[in-house]
Amino acid sequence: MITTLGQYKEVLALLNARDTRRNPHRLPVEQHALSEGEFFFTICARHCGQPFTDHKLAASIIDALLWRRKKHGWLLYCYILMPDHLHFIVSLLEAERKLRNAGARGFEVEGLLHQIGDFKSYTTSQIWWAHGGSGQLWQHSSYDHVIRYNNKVDHAIDYVLNNSTRKQLVEVWSDYPFAGIVDSWT
Repeated sequence: MITTLGQYKEVLALLNARDTRRNPHRLPVEQHALSEGEFFFTICARHCGQPFTDHKLAASIIDALLWRRKKHGWLLYCYILMPDHLHFIVSLLEAERKLRNAGARGFEVEGLLHQIGDFKSYTTSQIWWAHGGSGQLWQHSSYDHVIRYNNKVDHAIDYVLNNSTRKQLVEVWSDYPFAGIVDSWT
């Protein structure tokens, strides 16, 4: 466990020195362990058409997202679960940094990316399969970026919440059953 800022910086320097070969739409793994800025995630369903039109499945996915928020101490600003993808904006609270065993890659600082991976794994094996689905629920990667200024946070939150109105599923975002504001960002 990392207990000092100096140890944390040493670990980050070591991690930055290695070649991670991540997908180009991905932030560096180390970025997901920082508490500066808000993270905008999009996670898409994998080859499943529109699985989240099943309201029981969709409600279970949202419950799992809210449970993750509580377990990891996230600030979850907003979310929307569309018929085939999930958008949410989240940030980490300042917390004690932990190392996570990454197998052949050595150790990595645990961050949101790992927690999102755990969310995807849980929702596939414990929710998707229980609802009669088979195979993987989510695409392997997610799309993410960091938002650093409040005006951009407002814009991103507006984009997330109004996704259902742009797709003409509802006239007002608050009428959509799988969208919500959880934590204040102002």
